[in-house]
Amino acid sequence: MPHTAPDADLPPHAWLALVRQELSGPVAAVRETATHLHAKAASHREADIRKFVRRVLDRASDLERTVAHFLSAPDAMPDPRTLRHDVRGVLGFVLSTCEDLAETAAAELNPELDHAAAAARTALTRVDALNRQSESTTGLVAALKLLEADVARDAANPDRTQPGRVLLVDDDEFNRDLLAKLLRALGHTVEPVPGGVEAKARLMDALAAPVDVILCDVLMPGVSGLQLLRWIKTDPALWPIPVIMVSALEADEGVLACISSGAEDYLTRPVKSELLRARIAGSLEKKRLRDRELEYQARIDRLVSAMFPPGVVAEWKEHEAIRPRRYEKVGVLFLDVVGFTTWCEARRDDPEAVVRTLQELVATFEATAARHGVQKIKTIGDAFMAVAGLSEADPNPALTLLKCGLDLIADVRVHKAGWRVRVGVHVGPVVTGVLGQTQFSFDVWGHTVNAAARMESNGRPGVVTLSEDAWNDVATMATGTPREATVKGIGVLTVWDVLAG
Repeated sequence: MPHTAPDADLPPHAWLALVRQELSGPVAAVRETATHLHAKAASHREADIRKFVRRVLDRASDLERTVAHFLSAPDAMPDPRTLRHDVRGVLGFVLSTCEDLAETAAAELNPELDHAAAAARTALTRVDALNRQSESTTGLVAALKLLEADVARDAANPDRTQPGRVLLVDDDEFNRDLLAKLLRALGHTVEPVPGGVEAKARLMDALAAPVDVILCDVLMPGVSGLQLLRWIKTDPALWPIPVIMVSALEADEGVLACISSGAEDYLTRPVKSELLRARIAGSLEKKRLRDRELEYQARIDRLVSAMFPPGVVAEWKEHEAIRPRRYEKVGVLFLDVVGFTTWCEARRDDPEAVVRTLQELVATFEATAARHGVQKIKTIGDAFMAVAGLSEADPNPALTLLKCGLDLIADVRVHKAGWRVRVGVHVGPVVTGVLGQTQFSFDVWGHTVNAAARMESNGRPGVVTLSEDAWNDVATMATGTPREATVKGIGVLTVWDVLAG
């Protein structure tokens, strides 16, 4: 009759797991430390010391084998009293020998002797606790009972993971058919291919449906499974796809080679259907989480690109910082909607219509600016600010902004709101940078910015008003009318009006 665990409510295999949890670590530590101790004592001048250290290593190895044998019982659990008797005897010898040697051996062996003795004491404490209900095992017993309940609940409720597309790579037709049937029974779409060459062709087919998981045999002629795996993991477009390797080999070296090369998991033949279901489900969930993360990152990149000029975005990605800069010649444009405040007040009861109309107009301005290679900096209420010659070199930023300004005026002319706009342009040096700790803002400062704003405020509806510096850069390519204007903070200046056609 099989023996029962000290906790009668705990199934035998769960109690064996408890033994493994509590004893495997300290027992392995005893054997590993004894191995180091033996290597270090090999050159010790006293033969008795070498002999006793050798005995410690032999008994430590016996101890590890004893525990492993106890844990290997497939159906019936061995008598826990036998485990306690056998293990305690070996641990007692290791502990007493290490303590005796620590008093007589050379000082250089003391660290290993102390470590081995400490591991032996821990193992003794735990093996005693396993044979009775004690505070030290109560938590682990409770955790194991919860685990048993979770396993039973999972068995009663089959996995509800969404099915995926599985690329099945196996040169053996019978293995391929068997795995394909198992996968299809679990609701997955399966694409079987007979080898690594065919798998590469399938994965390089841009028109084919995306693959969610790859189930790949390790031993295949031509391109082996390990070679295919390494090829997949060196391709940035393919590396996010989880790869589960399948093989009849159980050697640790093969498993390690696959895992270290990027495999998500490793299954040995014959493949159990429930284990396959769990591994595929787990890999699919990880793949979907990665896809979601990449999607979120793409959204963030689009948002950042919408907020900042391309050069700023590139600098941030490379250095995670934006360095303030001075540019010697940049064109600055300001646009303001004439009569917007009055129009807005007349619709105070319909704020959604106000915002929707303004959004449509700003979107049009952005599209027009982008078409001319002009960088939008910001909107301030109904005002629009943009620059040329900042992100990209521009041989004549004034001319670029003049053309853009004329098109912006035309945009408003055909808009259903019937607004008109003033546009002002100036060129000169500016300073750029990013401000803020929580809400970042890329901005442009300097006299050039103030002068462009003054050109707009002194401008006329339906006209692009240029400063004399800006006009000098376009005089041979445009027709304008000069006039005197009193510019706040600057004085009386000559400005040039270019009328939209």
